[in-house]
Amino acid sequence: MVICYIGDSITLGIGDETGLGWPGRINESIMRAGHDLTAYNLGVRKDASVRIQHRWKTEAMLRRLPDVPFKLVFSFGVADITNDVSSEESLAAGVSMLSQAKTMGDVLVIGPTPVNDQTRREAVTTLSRMQAGLCKRLDIPFIPTIDAMHRSFVYGQALNDGDGYHPVASGYADLAEHILTFSTAREFFGLE
Repeated sequence: MVICYIGDSITLGIGDETGLGWPGRINESIMRAGHDLTAYNLGVRKDASVRIQHRWKTEAMLRRLPDVPFKLVFSFGVADITNDVSSEESLAAGVSMLSQAKTMGDVLVIGPTPVNDQTRREAVTTLSRMQAGLCKRLDIPFIPTIDAMHRSFVYGQALNDGDGYHPVASGYADLAEHILTFSTAREFFGLE
């Protein structure tokens, strides 16, 4: 299978001293399960949804292989909040991207993660709830992360050890583990 992870700096794994981020850890689980996997991390630092929508399709299509299952994992939102992108603009970009992506392969959305700044964390939480509603309307699986990672001691400490927006490695490991607690995600990644 081919998986493209599309998103911002949290998808890219900024701050993770191992270089794996959460996608790399999920890839490890997929490969340990014996799957033939080609994975691409298409996260870009500071890339909000309004920028991602202009690049994702071209980048993903370059990586698609004939007769190979193609999966697209989107995760965005933190850069939207830090770059003052309105929720309306973010959701419009999400509708555009996700509607097109559904015609290309299997799609999964991973919700945005918390940050230390309380005002911005509240804005990320609101955006996450809106993304969940959007995914429900589009019939795309959505994995929420905001509440669980906000309550997680490990993730909180990793944010403190990082820059308050990006966790260090232990936080990305905690996030990947959280994602894989969802049967929807495990099924999507071929782990059920």
